[in-house]
Amino acid sequence: MKKIVISALLAVCTGNCFQSCTNLDEDVYSYIQTDDFFKNEQEMVMNIGRIYDYMKQYTHYFNMWGALTISADEAICPFREGNLWWDNGVWIDLHSHNFHSHVNNNAWDFIFGGVALCNQILYMIEESPVDFASKPNLIAEVKVMRAWFYMNGIDLFGNIPFTDNFKDEGLPPQKDRQFLFPWIEKELKENVEALPAIPATSNYGRPTQAMAYTVLAKLYINAEEWIGKEMWQETVDVCAKVRKLGMTLESDYFANFKVNNENSKENIMVVVYDNVQTSGDWTYNFKLHQETLYTLSQQTFGIVDFCWDGFCVTESLYNSYDENDVRRKSWLAGPQYDKSGNPLMYRGEPFSYNVSVTSLYDPQNPAKTEDGARCAKYEYEDGLQGSMSNDFVIYRYADVLMMEGEALVRMGKATEALPLFNEVRRRAGVAEYTASQLTLDEILAERGREFAWEGLRRQDQIRFGTWGKAWDFKEPSEDYKKLFPIPYWALLSNPTLQQEPGYTN
Repeated sequence: MKKIVISALLAVCTGNCFQSCTNLDEDVYSYIQTDDFFKNEQEMVMNIGRIYDYMKQYTHYFNMWGALTISADEAICPFREGNLWWDNGVWIDLHSHNFHSHVNNNAWDFIFGGVALCNQILYMIEESPVDFASKPNLIAEVKVMRAWFYMNGIDLFGNIPFTDNFKDEGLPPQKDRQFLFPWIEKELKENVEALPAIPATSNYGRPTQAMAYTVLAKLYINAEEWIGKEMWQETVDVCAKVRKLGMTLESDYFANFKVNNENSKENIMVVVYDNVQTSGDWTYNFKLHQETLYTLSQQTFGIVDFCWDGFCVTESLYNSYDENDVRRKSWLAGPQYDKSGNPLMYRGEPFSYNVSVTSLYDPQNPAKTEDGARCAKYEYEDGLQGSMSNDFVIYRYADVLMMEGEALVRMGKATEALPLFNEVRRRAGVAEYTASQLTLDEILAERGREFAWEGLRRQDQIRFGTWGKAWDFKEPSEDYKKLFPIPYWALLSNPTLQQEPGYTN
């Protein structure tokens, strides 16, 4: 499988698609005449490609991925010696759950900018006089992406502005989860059959039935938290549909994260990156290497870019791995070496990454340069400069297996769930579970090890009831902080919006 489809689309569709998005009906591209633009199917497909270019912002550390990762118990970004990584306290506030109306603006922008973009593209497709056999399939593709954006909206913010019509005038009204949950469900169910079954060369990086059913599984497995209704059987049913489509686990865990991971048989939804094709705008680049590694690690991997010594894994997550767990190799800890095997030297001593971290924020005793194990889950390409070419994984087949298993356990069917979890455990090289070991606490811990830094942990912790508890450098937090506050500027620009309960404007 090659990145042919998305790369071709992005070659003509790069750039910022949408600016802010409280006014979801804002006609940013009103000057485009659809009857002039869409002369054939190819031009329509290229226009849809703007969505996948837009998705590149997801992994930026000031956007969705950073907020989801640092606010959970899997990562920290401490204030380090040399006054590094202060950034107006955003990383300390996120990890400490000191949420305020400026802490997560970019995630709000990303979600509702995505909605606005999908609405505008749907309008252009539906109004275009160009007709061809696959036009309904393209409409279904965009609607599924819009449903995914809206699902993220109710996950992170709860009560959100809603419109599904680009021609709507005025400010979009605020809708709650009870309204949006069935709307998202309906959009996914009505459009899934119009999509190709699983990722392939012809549709890589775009929605498939496997992706739409996985989003449905996410909706159902979180239904108790989001709308107060258990939907465990529905979770099992849609996960079974993904299994029947022919998805499979890679035998090598790290094959899913290689530079050329477009060949993965496990990855269901990805954000496509390419070092050559990706925009020069750094907010559209995948820069995990710079965000986590100290600059000496450039010599380990042959990286050209200067690295920033930032994000590290929490000590509790690192220590939760068995020593023979292959997934433990996702982290760099202990003595570090260059490509030739020579010890890296720092201040005249061999350089090591310490698993423990001195402090999260203490100007008198800041975290040391070497504090915290660093992420090596994604392969770092020799000579890397600019964006990584690895595609960022949002959903994998392993998640489908474990969601189905979790739902079965919650229904009291642990014996039925065992094969699903143990398929993942065997790949990791650790002992298989017995039915008595399949407690909810253990399932949450195993999900933490399997999906570390993949953007799933916040949602998992909320569903399992640990979000408000204490962990590394975090005290217990209030229940209302399961939601992020609506940004202050969004409240000002749309008076129909009300701040989430518990927060002040």
